[in-house]
Amino acid sequence: MKKLVNIFCILAFLAGPATVSADNFEDLVQKLNSSDRDSQISAVQELAKRRDEKAVEALLTFIFTKAEDWRVKIRAIGLLGEIPSIDVSDRLVTVFNDPFLNDECPAMKWHTAVALGQRFNKGTRAVGTLIEAISYNNLLIQEAAIQSLGKIGDPAAVPYLVAVLDDSRFAIKYNAVKALESIGSKEALPFLRTRAGKEEDAFLREEIRRTIRNIGSSD
Repeated sequence: MKKLVNIFCILAFLAGPATVSADNFEDLVQKLNSSDRDSQISAVQELAKRRDEKAVEALLTFIFTKAEDWRVKIRAIGLLGEIPSIDVSDRLVTVFNDPFLNDECPAMKWHTAVALGQRFNKGTRAVGTLIEAISYNNLLIQEAAIQSLGKIGDPAAVPYLVAVLDDSRFAIKYNAVKALESIGSKEALPFLRTRAGKEEDAFLREEIRRTIRNIGSSD
């Protein structure tokens, strides 16, 4: 497998001592693969303190292991999501999309959608996956996808976000407005103005108008 992360990515993601003995690493991997959840969680946390590629690969291997506890996997997914690496992002996309890996578990999919919401995922496969997740049949996952698209800030998401401004659910409309504000594309302005003219909820109507002002005044 090609190199997952360079030292600059690791420094942005991991904290802790720069070197860990090989024996200690093997002990952590053994704990990670144990049947005790507390030991696994402890191993995930300790591996997150390392500054080498081996720790990242160990966490990736873990989340791709079918039989492992999803409650531990989501800890690893959250840590992996902070690594500014296309390779790691692509692996998380696979976890989100593959029912063999996520068991269609809403918690797994939600945490993965949240983990993908990083600015460095702009222009990557993560954007397309999150766009598709806007229409997923679970409100919380839809919200997470919309929020993450806003955090990524990729203008490619704008047409899909404006399409849900007329959704009947407050949470979807509100999160779409906030995501569009974060992206800041003037392409969204006509759609936001139309929504503001139709919106019956006073709070949301004011949020839309404030977003229009913020986008309109941006360079």
